[in-house]
Amino acid sequence: MKRNYPLFVGVVLLASPLLSGAAQSSPASEGEAPAQRELLQPPKMRVASPITDRLAVNIRFFMPSIATDVRYDASDGTPGTPLTGEGTLGLEDQLKQGAIDLQFRMVDRHRIRAQFYKQTRGGDVVLNQQVRFGDDVYIVNDRVVSKMDLRKLDLVYTYSFLRREKIELSAGLGIHLLQAQGTLDAPARFVSENLDVAGPFATLAFDGTWRFTKRFSLNAQVNYLKGHVDTVRGSYKAWNADVQFRLRPNFTLGAGYSATRFYLDSSEPGDAGLFRFDYKGPQAFIRVSL
Repeated sequence: MKRNYPLFVGVVLLASPLLSGAAQSSPASEGEAPAQRELLQPPKMRVASPITDRLAVNIRFFMPSIATDVRYDASDGTPGTPLTGEGTLGLEDQLKQGAIDLQFRMVDRHRIRAQFYKQTRGGDVVLNQQVRFGDDVYIVNDRVVSKMDLRKLDLVYTYSFLRREKIELSAGLGIHLLQAQGTLDAPARFVSENLDVAGPFATLAFDGTWRFTKRFSLNAQVNYLKGHVDTVRGSYKAWNADVQFRLRPNFTLGAGYSATRFYLDSSEPGDAGLFRFDYKGPQAFIRVSL
Protein backbone atom coordinates (compact mmCIF):
# COMPACT_ATOMS: atom_id res chain seq x y z
CA MET A 1 0.00 0.00 0.00
CA LYS A 2 1.34 3.38 -0.99
CA ARG A 3 1.68 5.83 1.87
CA ASN A 4 0.66 9.49 1.50
CA TYR A 5 3.56 11.15 3.35
CA PRO A 6 2.47 14.78 2.80
CA LEU A 7 -0.91 14.07 4.37
CA PHE A 8 0.67 12.25 7.33
CA VAL A 9 3.06 15.13 8.06
CA GLY A 10 0.22 17.67 7.91
CA VAL A 11 -1.84 15.71 10.45
CA VAL A 12 1.12 15.53 12.85
CA LEU A 13 1.77 19.28 12.61
CA LEU A 14 -1.88 20.09 13.30
CA ALA A 15 -2.11 17.72 16.24
CA SER A 16 1.06 18.93 17.99
CA PRO A 17 -0.37 22.28 19.25
CA LEU A 18 -3.51 20.58 20.48
CA LEU A 19 -1.57 17.97 22.44
CA SER A 20 0.75 20.62 23.83
CA GLY A 21 -2.18 22.81 24.95
CA ALA A 22 -3.83 19.85 26.64
CA ALA A 23 -0.65 19.04 28.50
CA GLN A 24 -0.30 22.62 29.71
CA SER A 25 -3.95 22.95 30.69
CA SER A 26 -3.92 19.74 32.66
CA PRO A 27 -2.32 21.21 35.84
CA ALA A 28 -4.63 24.23 35.65
CA SER A 29 -7.60 21.92 35.50
CA GLU A 30 -6.37 20.38 38.73
CA GLY A 31 -6.16 23.82 40.41
CA GLU A 32 -2.36 24.09 40.33
CA ALA A 33 -0.79 27.44 39.33
CA PRO A 34 2.36 27.29 37.25
CA ALA A 35 5.47 27.87 39.32
CA GLN A 36 7.28 31.18 38.80
CA ARG A 37 11.04 31.39 38.96
CA GLU A 38 12.26 33.69 41.71
CA LEU A 39 15.02 36.04 40.71
CA LEU A 40 18.06 35.99 42.94
CA GLN A 41 18.55 39.37 44.65
CA PRO A 42 21.81 40.49 46.30
CA PRO A 43 21.53 40.89 50.09
CA LYS A 44 20.77 44.43 51.21
CA MET A 45 23.79 45.92 52.98
CA ARG A 46 23.17 47.92 56.19
CA VAL A 47 25.14 51.17 56.30
CA ALA A 48 26.58 51.78 59.77
CA SER A 49 25.55 55.18 61.15
CA PRO A 50 24.05 56.74 64.31
CA ILE A 51 20.69 55.56 62.96
CA THR A 52 21.73 51.89 63.19
CA ASP A 53 23.91 52.00 66.33
CA ARG A 54 22.56 49.93 69.22
CA LEU A 55 25.12 51.05 71.77
CA ALA A 56 27.54 53.96 71.50
CA VAL A 57 30.10 55.59 73.78
CA ASN A 58 31.35 59.09 72.96
CA ILE A 59 34.62 60.27 74.49
CA ARG A 60 34.76 64.05 74.10
CA PHE A 61 37.37 66.78 74.41
CA PHE A 62 35.57 70.03 75.22
CA MET A 63 36.90 73.62 75.30
CA PRO A 64 34.11 75.75 76.80
CA SER A 65 34.03 79.49 77.36
CA ILE A 66 32.22 80.26 80.62
CA ALA A 67 30.21 83.21 81.94
CA THR A 68 28.73 83.33 85.45
CA ASP A 69 26.45 85.92 87.08
CA VAL A 70 25.56 85.60 90.77
CA ARG A 71 23.59 87.60 93.30
CA TYR A 72 23.06 86.19 96.79
CA ASP A 73 20.70 88.18 99.02
CA ALA A 74 20.95 88.38 102.81
CA SER A 75 18.55 86.39 104.98
CA ASP A 76 16.74 89.61 105.98
CA GLY A 77 16.06 90.44 102.33
CA THR A 78 18.88 92.93 101.76
CA PRO A 79 19.86 92.59 98.08
CA GLY A 80 23.29 91.15 97.44
CA THR A 81 25.86 92.62 95.07
CA PRO A 82 25.56 91.42 91.45
CA LEU A 83 28.82 89.61 90.66
CA THR A 84 30.45 88.25 87.55
CA GLY A 85 32.36 85.15 88.54
CA GLU A 86 35.07 85.66 85.95
CA GLY A 87 35.47 89.43 86.35
CA THR A 88 34.81 90.13 90.05
CA LEU A 89 36.06 86.86 91.54
CA GLY A 90 38.74 85.84 89.03
CA LEU A 91 37.27 82.44 88.07
CA GLU A 92 38.65 80.90 84.88
CA ASP A 93 36.65 81.88 81.82
CA GLN A 94 37.93 78.99 79.67
CA LEU A 95 38.55 75.31 80.36
CA LYS A 96 39.94 72.26 78.59
CA GLN A 97 38.25 69.11 79.79
CA GLY A 98 36.99 65.68 78.88
CA ALA A 99 33.51 64.19 79.07
CA ILE A 100 31.85 60.84 78.36
CA ASP A 101 28.29 60.10 77.29
CA LEU A 102 26.47 56.86 76.56
CA GLN A 103 23.68 56.18 74.07
CA PHE A 104 21.59 53.01 74.16
CA ARG A 105 18.90 51.98 71.65
CA MET A 106 16.52 49.62 73.44
CA VAL A 107 14.48 48.82 70.31
CA ASP A 108 14.41 50.41 66.88
CA ARG A 109 12.60 53.61 67.88
CA HIS A 110 13.40 53.95 71.58
CA ARG A 111 16.68 55.43 72.86
CA ILE A 112 18.26 56.60 76.11
CA ARG A 113 21.16 59.03 76.34
CA ALA A 114 23.14 59.50 79.56
CA GLN A 115 25.89 62.00 80.37
CA PHE A 116 27.72 63.18 83.48
CA TYR A 117 29.44 66.55 83.43
CA LYS A 118 31.63 68.15 86.10
CA GLN A 119 33.27 71.53 86.23
CA THR A 120 35.55 72.95 88.97
CA ARG A 121 37.02 76.44 89.00
CA GLY A 122 38.80 78.66 91.51
CA GLY A 123 39.74 82.32 91.89
CA ASP A 124 42.03 84.46 94.06
CA VAL A 125 41.67 88.26 93.80
CA VAL A 126 41.94 91.49 95.77
CA LEU A 127 38.59 93.29 95.66
CA ASN A 128 38.36 96.77 94.19
CA GLN A 129 34.74 97.19 95.32
CA GLN A 130 32.59 96.34 98.32
CA VAL A 131 30.68 93.09 97.90
CA ARG A 132 27.65 91.87 99.83
CA PHE A 133 27.32 88.09 99.44
CA GLY A 134 24.64 86.50 101.60
CA ASP A 135 24.91 87.78 105.17
CA ASP A 136 28.56 88.82 104.83
CA VAL A 137 30.17 91.97 103.47
CA TYR A 138 33.59 91.94 101.80
CA ILE A 139 35.33 95.31 101.74
CA VAL A 140 37.70 96.96 99.29
CA ASN A 141 41.23 95.47 99.35
CA ASP A 142 40.02 92.21 100.90
CA ARG A 143 41.81 89.19 99.46
CA VAL A 144 39.02 86.85 98.44
CA VAL A 145 39.49 83.18 97.56
CA SER A 146 36.57 81.63 95.69
CA LYS A 147 35.65 78.20 94.40
CA MET A 148 32.79 76.96 92.26
CA ASP A 149 31.79 73.36 91.52
CA LEU A 150 29.16 72.24 89.03
CA ARG A 151 27.87 68.68 88.66
CA LYS A 152 25.20 67.65 86.19
CA LEU A 153 23.69 64.27 85.31
CA ASP A 154 21.49 64.01 82.21
CA LEU A 155 19.16 61.11 81.39
CA VAL A 156 17.22 61.64 78.16
CA TYR A 157 14.63 59.34 76.58
CA THR A 158 13.53 59.88 72.97
CA TYR A 159 11.09 58.17 70.62
CA SER A 160 11.82 58.22 66.88
CA PHE A 161 8.62 59.31 65.14
CA LEU A 162 10.50 59.29 61.81
CA ARG A 163 13.15 56.67 61.08
CA ARG A 164 14.46 56.00 57.61
CA GLU A 165 17.71 54.70 56.14
CA LYS A 166 19.22 58.20 55.97
CA ILE A 167 17.24 60.30 58.45
CA GLU A 168 15.92 59.98 61.99
CA LEU A 169 13.89 62.51 64.01
CA SER A 170 12.85 61.94 67.61
CA ALA A 171 11.33 63.69 70.61
CA GLY A 172 11.09 62.88 74.30
CA LEU A 173 11.81 63.95 77.85
CA GLY A 174 14.99 64.58 79.81
CA ILE A 175 15.60 64.29 83.55
CA HIS A 176 18.49 66.38 84.87
CA LEU A 177 20.14 66.46 88.30
CA LEU A 178 22.04 69.68 88.93
CA GLN A 179 24.23 70.81 91.82
CA ALA A 180 26.16 74.09 91.90
CA GLN A 181 28.26 74.97 94.96
CA GLY A 182 30.16 78.18 95.57
CA THR A 183 32.34 79.48 98.42
CA LEU A 184 33.70 82.95 99.11
CA ASP A 185 36.45 83.35 101.73
CA ALA A 186 38.35 86.36 103.08
CA PRO A 187 41.11 84.54 105.03
CA ALA A 188 42.54 87.64 106.72
CA ARG A 189 39.22 88.46 108.40
CA PHE A 190 37.92 84.89 108.78
CA VAL A 191 34.83 85.73 106.75
CA SER A 192 33.27 82.94 104.70
CA GLU A 193 29.99 82.35 102.88
CA ASN A 194 28.63 79.33 100.99
CA LEU A 195 26.05 79.06 98.21
CA ASP A 196 24.45 75.74 97.26
CA VAL A 197 21.91 75.28 94.46
CA ALA A 198 20.68 71.74 93.79
CA GLY A 199 17.67 69.87 92.49
CA PRO A 200 16.13 67.80 89.69
CA PHE A 201 14.19 69.17 86.73
CA ALA A 202 12.70 67.91 83.47
CA THR A 203 13.08 69.18 79.90
CA LEU A 204 11.64 68.63 76.47
CA ALA A 205 14.13 66.80 74.25
CA PHE A 206 14.58 66.74 70.48
CA ASP A 207 17.09 64.72 68.47
CA GLY A 208 17.90 64.50 64.77
CA THR A 209 20.33 62.68 62.45
CA TRP A 210 20.88 63.04 58.71
CA ARG A 211 23.31 60.67 56.99
CA PHE A 212 24.11 62.63 53.86
CA THR A 213 26.80 60.26 52.52
CA LYS A 214 27.79 56.69 53.28
CA ARG A 215 30.32 57.85 55.91
CA PHE A 216 29.23 61.37 56.95
CA SER A 217 26.29 62.34 59.15
CA LEU A 218 24.98 65.56 60.68
CA ASN A 219 23.55 65.26 64.21
CA ALA A 220 21.81 67.63 66.63
CA GLN A 221 20.27 67.44 70.12
CA VAL A 222 18.23 70.07 71.98
CA ASN A 223 16.87 70.24 75.54
CA TYR A 224 14.61 73.07 76.70
CA LEU A 225 12.74 74.17 79.83
CA LYS A 226 11.25 77.46 80.98
CA GLY A 227 8.99 77.87 83.99
CA HIS A 228 7.72 80.01 86.85
CA VAL A 229 6.60 78.45 90.15
CA ASP A 230 5.56 80.74 93.02
CA THR A 231 8.63 82.87 93.81
CA VAL A 232 11.06 81.05 91.52
CA ARG A 233 11.66 81.61 87.80
CA GLY A 234 14.07 79.52 85.79
CA SER A 235 15.10 78.22 82.40
CA TYR A 236 17.44 75.66 80.90
CA LYS A 237 18.62 75.55 77.30
CA ALA A 238 21.16 73.10 75.93
CA TRP A 239 22.02 72.14 72.37
CA ASN A 240 24.69 70.18 70.58
CA ALA A 241 25.48 69.90 66.86
CA ASP A 242 28.21 67.80 65.26
CA VAL A 243 29.44 66.17 62.08
CA GLN A 244 30.55 62.54 62.27
CA PHE A 245 32.83 60.58 59.93
CA ARG A 246 32.42 56.80 60.09
CA LEU A 247 36.01 55.62 59.72
CA ARG A 248 35.11 52.00 60.46
CA PRO A 249 31.70 50.36 61.02
CA ASN A 250 32.30 50.56 64.79
CA PHE A 251 34.57 53.60 65.02
CA THR A 252 33.75 57.25 64.31
CA LEU A 253 35.53 60.60 64.45
CA GLY A 254 33.50 63.73 65.12
CA ALA A 255 33.65 67.48 65.71
CA GLY A 256 31.00 69.95 66.74
CA TYR A 257 29.80 72.72 69.03
CA SER A 258 27.86 72.60 72.30
CA ALA A 259 26.17 75.25 74.45
CA THR A 260 24.32 75.17 77.79
CA ARG A 261 22.61 77.94 79.75
CA PHE A 262 21.04 77.89 83.24
CA TYR A 263 19.00 80.71 84.70
CA LEU A 264 17.46 80.81 88.19
CA ASP A 265 15.91 83.81 89.93
CA SER A 266 14.36 83.38 93.39
CA SER A 267 12.60 85.90 95.61
CA GLU A 268 11.91 83.36 98.35
CA PRO A 269 12.51 85.06 101.75
CA GLY A 270 15.73 83.76 103.28
CA ASP A 271 16.81 82.09 100.05
CA ALA A 272 16.68 84.83 97.44
CA GLY A 273 19.14 85.53 94.68
CA LEU A 274 20.06 85.06 91.06
CA PHE A 275 22.22 82.50 89.32
CA ARG A 276 23.02 82.60 85.60
CA PHE A 277 25.55 80.21 84.13
CA ASP A 278 26.58 79.78 80.49
CA TYR A 279 29.18 77.53 78.94
CA LYS A 280 29.72 76.91 75.24
CA GLY A 281 32.48 75.91 72.88
CA PRO A 282 33.90 73.52 70.27
CA GLN A 283 34.44 69.84 70.84
CA ALA A 284 36.10 66.86 69.22
CA PHE A 285 35.31 63.24 70.01
CA ILE A 286 35.68 59.60 69.13
CA ARG A 287 32.69 57.28 69.06
CA VAL A 288 32.79 53.53 69.61
CA SER A 289 29.57 51.74 68.74
CA LEU A 290 27.90 48.38 68.27
